[in-house]
Amino acid sequence: MGGAPYHERVPYVDRLVTVTLNPAVDRVLEVQRFRIGEHQPSTLIGGHPAGKGVNVSRVLAMLGVPSVCTGFVGRGELGMFEEYLERIGQGRITTQLLVVRARTRDNITITDPVDDTETHLRDAGFSVQREDVLRALSKASMLSREGAVLCFCGSLPPGVTRGDLRTMLHRTAESGGLAVVDTGAKVLPALRCDPMYLAKLNAEELAAFADLPTDTFEETVRAARAVVHDPRRQVRNVVATRGHEGAVFLNKRIELVGRVFVHPGRIASTVGSGDALLAGLLAVRARGGNWREALRKGLAVATANAVSREPGTIGAEDVAEFETAATVENLESAAPA
Repeated sequence: MGGAPYHERVPYVDRLVTVTLNPAVDRVLEVQRFRIGEHQPSTLIGGHPAGKGVNVSRVLAMLGVPSVCTGFVGRGELGMFEEYLERIGQGRITTQLLVVRARTRDNITITDPVDDTETHLRDAGFSVQREDVLRALSKASMLSREGAVLCFCGSLPPGVTRGDLRTMLHRTAESGGLAVVDTGAKVLPALRCDPMYLAKLNAEELAAFADLPTDTFEETVRAARAVVHDPRRQVRNVVATRGHEGAVFLNKRIELVGRVFVHPGRIASTVGSGDALLAGLLAVRARGGNWREALRKGLAVATANAVSREPGTIGAEDVAEFETAATVENLESAAPA
């Protein structure tokens, strides 16, 4: 499939929008030889406003690409989010968050550099009222038009239904926009027949979405193919990630596998690497690049995020290093790692 020359018509994109319905404040603690049930000293190595779409907007800004960041935020945290996005975005992030009468959740990651482990503690998030949901539906509709890419990222807070997300996807498509989805395994089965320009999935999420096993590289490829070639679905492109094994990209015309080899000792934390990969993909597409270039950039940015010792920050030198080191091949000619 990948042997013939491939010429792709890249859609015109003049607006990137990230939608985060369940934001968080990420806090990363370092605990040496972390053990449950014990009193242990810890070091706070990072804390910043987050949520998957917020992370994507942040990384896009670092790559020099502007975006609109919308979704919910707790009333007490609005100022924190706005100040952070204005500062780190350097004018490239337009913040249009919708305030709800509740507190934004905390996500806590405990890293253990001795045992090389990460423990993730995730709050369910605030509950939103029906009028809040209607405001979010209206906001997404207002921002969608031809030339707009809307990225629906992260979990759904209590009060937002799978049907609400489906409505957002259909409204995006009806207005000429392109919908990107990066959500969890609990939500994805309800979206199997909804319009998506791109579905970004890890192995667990792909298994839930395709209703097929993804335990091996070969199974992941089969599941991704099943999604893009199923006539009942409206998913145009799939990127499926497999951690250190890299990622595969598929649509009906091209199949790619990309990898970056990095020494495990350089990895600081994988938190946010999936969001960084998506931002890298979108940055290239927004500038008219093809999927091969986009996958290379996405893998480089994700790896740069993983080696960063400062959560929420990605080094330009690291991105350049890993973009050079990344391999992107036609899937049929590339054996799994």
